[in-house]
Amino acid sequence: MITKPPEWLSQPPVVAERARPWRLQSQGYVAVLGGFAAVTAIALMNADRLDVPKRGRAFIAGAGLLGLVLDVLILDVVMIWGTGVGLGVHAVLSILLVLAVHIVQVGVQRPYDRKILLLSRGPDHAPMWLAGAAAILVCGSVEHFMLTTIQG
Repeated sequence: MITKPPEWLSQPPVVAERARPWRLQSQGYVAVLGGFAAVTAIALMNADRLDVPKRGRAFIAGAGLLGLVLDVLILDVVMIWGTGVGLGVHAVLSILLVLAVHIVQVGVQRPYDRKILLLSRGPDHAPMWLAGAAAILVCGSVEHFMLTTIQG
């Protein structure tokens, strides 16, 4: 006599589903509001969600670090060398530089995103509200403190 196996034996194993990636363009808000460290942290987390290879992740981190170093150099030129230019010019140059870094980081992630439309929404992308706000508050604060310390 053949009997049916118990339910718990016949069920397939549960495979963990990968987290949905964030929209690439949403990282731009984090870039403008949080700076280099915040956008790099979000880009690295999203690269993990998109399965970007290690080489691409290293490029994302390197772009963020290079942008931060260039920002510090611009601050040094504006403040220390006394070019006669105010901090407002530094703020504008910093925002332009962080947007350039963001564009590079998005360029690395784009081939791995399933939705290639500019403003793709829907079930393929997860909301980034909490992670973006946390990155802006934590990383942006640390970066601001660092730049304020350098400024003197």
